[in-house]
Amino acid sequence: MDNAWKMINDLVSNLTSVIVGILGLGIVGALAFGDVLGLDVIGNITALVEELATGGVVGLLVLAVLMSLVK
Repeated sequence: MDNAWKMINDLVSNLTSVIVGILGLGIVGALAFGDVLGLDVIGNITALVEELATGGVVGLLVLAVLMSLVK
């Protein structure tokens, strides 16, 4: 059972790394070429930060959880 949890943890960790890499690529692509494939990556990140900022303490807690997932 411990081996299964380790495999799941490794899978989630690897997927998170891939998603963060794709996000970074999307940001660089948006800065270099504008909207990439019709996706506004920077606008979406800005909207997410605005949403968390207006959430007060709850937004701060969500941001802390998101940052802990990325690490």
